[in-house]
Amino acid sequence: MYVARKRVQVDIKWVCNLFTKYRQSGISLLELMITVAIISIVVMLGAPSFVTAFQTQHLKGASEATYFTLRFARSEAISQASDITVDFNSGANWCVGVSDTGSCDCTAANSCQVRGVEQVVKAADYGDVAMQNMTFVGGESQFDGMRGTSAGNAGSLEYTLGGSTFRVILSNLGRARICLVSGNMTGYDSCA
Repeated sequence: MYVARKRVQVDIKWVCNLFTKYRQSGISLLELMITVAIISIVVMLGAPSFVTAFQTQHLKGASEATYFTLRFARSEAISQASDITVDFNSGANWCVGVSDTGSCDCTAANSCQVRGVEQVVKAADYGDVAMQNMTFVGGESQFDGMRGTSAGNAGSLEYTLGGSTFRVILSNLGRARICLVSGNMTGYDSCA
């Protein structure tokens, strides 16, 4: 019996030596190339999805920022009991600005302020989003300080990027809303 145990011990030592003798300390060039190829394929397949997601977020961001800027302007008109002006500039460097001191130019720094704080939504913050079809007369709207209405100053504008278009609408009652003109976005009513 003693011999059998010794023989088993020798066999175990021999097997352990065999594995440690041929153990690798890294990865081979072939394994590295296969890994890089697989990662490259996954990135190439996923890249268009990332681009579309970023475009969607930029478009939603510009539309919602303008919507909330209009809501803010109405709220300030009522709380300050004075008229609040909203300035719209379309084109490559579009912007939307709010002022509690009358007309302002949202393309000029610190021109559009409410209570001393600049209130501007700028194209530079939203990538390649384009503003178009603006219907605000003179590029301006005004909220009445008594009721928060924008009677005679209603209008709309559209933001477009990558085949999708949102419209931001301001009614004569001072109510702002967003609707989907074209594209495949969920969570927004159609402008129909």
